[in-house]
Amino acid sequence: MGDGLGLGLAVSYAIIHELGGQLTAENHAEGARFWFSLPNDFLET
Repeated sequence: MGDGLGLGLAVSYAIIHELGGQLTAENHAEGARFWFSLPNDFLET
């Protein structure tokens, strides 16, 4: 694994939050699990 700046989760959260979604995390002995959801709103143009 490469070394990162540790900004990936913060950037992901900001984008998902701005789009009205939710980012969730769980911590397990084997490692962490992250998932997200986004609203499914379609606009008619």
